[in-house]
Amino acid sequence: MNRLDFIRTISSATLATGLPFPMWAAERVFRASFSGMFKEMAKDDDFVIKDIDTYMLRKALFVSVELNNGIKGWAEAMPNDKRSSRTLIDRTLKNYFEGTNIFDVEKPWDHCIKSEYDLGPGGLLTYSISGIDCAIYDAMGKATQKPVYELLGGKLRDSVEIYASFTRDVYPTPEKAATKAKQLVEEGYKTMKFRMRWGLENMDAPNDNTIDFAKALRAAIGSDIRLAMDANMGHSEQRAIQLGKELEAFDLAWWEEPTAPYDYDAIKSIVEQVDIPIVFGEHAYTVEQIKHLLTYGGSWAVNPDLLKCGGFTGGKRIGDYIAQHNVKLVAHNSRPSLSTVCMLHWACATEMATLPQEFALREKAPGAFDCLTGFPEFKNGRLYITDRPGLGVEVDEDQVRAYDKKYTR
Repeated sequence: MNRLDFIRTISSATLATGLPFPMWAAERVFRASFSGMFKEMAKDDDFVIKDIDTYMLRKALFVSVELNNGIKGWAEAMPNDKRSSRTLIDRTLKNYFEGTNIFDVEKPWDHCIKSEYDLGPGGLLTYSISGIDCAIYDAMGKATQKPVYELLGGKLRDSVEIYASFTRDVYPTPEKAATKAKQLVEEGYKTMKFRMRWGLENMDAPNDNTIDFAKALRAAIGSDIRLAMDANMGHSEQRAIQLGKELEAFDLAWWEEPTAPYDYDAIKSIVEQVDIPIVFGEHAYTVEQIKHLLTYGGSWAVNPDLLKCGGFTGGKRIGDYIAQHNVKLVAHNSRPSLSTVCMLHWACATEMATLPQEFALREKAPGAFDCLTGFPEFKNGRLYITDRPGLGVEVDEDQVRAYDKKYTR
């Protein structure tokens, strides 16, 4: 019985009793039943992690997990200061996972998070664990000959709409951004997001030209294409409210991180006073941080990132929590290669992932696609999942090693 049939059956049975049985609860029962299928494999030494390696690309950090039986899973870690992530994985984190069975992944994951808590609970610690965790799931899928979405509870959708995410760093004027936006519409995107890239260090920048970009982009794409903007934490509460009221004229699909992500009072004030859907969550790395964001700040949707929140293990927990609270997921995804494939499996298996999900353009990861075959098909603004085992892509290890030799200094 597949996931949807299971959930429909158990929900129908519960309806007969007159008691409520929410979708998220049905999913938990399904996952418990599904995980029971692998109890024997969790005792088999063939599925014990033999080695974890890291590989440096120009703008990516790939991670491999090799099992005793020779199966190798691949993923990537968040590459912000990838040398530090590599050092943390190679010298510390791999010790929690090597020698453990992949079908018991949550035990070493929890042990690692709790033991190294002073390094986090977010940032470098979860950035690095994410690569290991996602690679483990790839290996798990290959070992069971199942796609990762099945290991996450089953497929709820065959494809996901993705939005094109591009940035002022690369398109520094409204005119250049508008030209790129027209090209993206021609390529089939129905939604796009422009990132202003202010950052906390440029808060309330005197040269703020957000309105100029919004005006040029909306004029370029017309009224039928959804446009979102990302302030990248660039404004104080007062400035965000002022600017947000000006942005209301451009019919934004959402406005992302207009202020500091942990200033919940400011977030609440902006949400209440600006008539644009507000999105936070990129810098919420745990269920507890998502809970605080929603409880004290409020957000129209949340956008955690698999490469920041601890991979599929962390992502599953966040997915369950937001389903309980009926909050939409619009996944943050700043890496366009292996991370995008991970995001696709997560979104296809997560109930609340009904909004467009992020795709950073290929210019964000030069060289990474040279190492991959079988990348998901893009058509009419959507990415289509396959039923191939694991993540469903093949990694050219020789090419990865060549890049690692080139970019390791």
